[in-house]
Amino acid sequence: MADGGHRGSGLKRVAKSVEWLCSAFAVAGGLVLCSIALTTVISVLGRKFFGGAIAGDFEIVEIGCAVAVSLFLPYCQLNKGNVIVDFFTLKASPAVQRRLDALGCVLLTLVAMLMTWRLGAGGISLYSSNDQTMVLQVGTWWAFLVVVPSMALLSAVGILTTARTLADDSATSETVS
Repeated sequence: MADGGHRGSGLKRVAKSVEWLCSAFAVAGGLVLCSIALTTVISVLGRKFFGGAIAGDFEIVEIGCAVAVSLFLPYCQLNKGNVIVDFFTLKASPAVQRRLDALGCVLLTLVAMLMTWRLGAGGISLYSSNDQTMVLQVGTWWAFLVVVPSMALLSAVGILTTARTLADDSATSETVS
């Protein structure tokens, strides 16, 4: 019996760590987004008043957006912030809706795991081939150092949200019985 209590507290610690990481990644994503906005403003002002923009500003914005979005995804999933189209399930029972939510979490987890693997392989390939941006001549692989861990965290969050959804379903089933 004491074993189960320790296991439960260990899972709670892992869940808290995942939640903390999601928040930290989201804050980092916000900082990246602010940097992109500042870069754009400076570039536009430079173009208007000083006759020149920041070289490669579009590359900075492009890579920064990909990084920011990847940093936001785990937090979004953790807080059930993804778009849910419930047109067909609106009149379904709460138990059916929870099971479909769990299925959605499983599918998201599988896609996130696949993306983690393929983005990791893609980043290694870009590094090996020395792929660079056109204007700044910066390696494109470095963004994958952020995107791949974000996808790995999204995978972990998918597992966590699946477990929570299934736990909610079983708890509800027990109270109904």
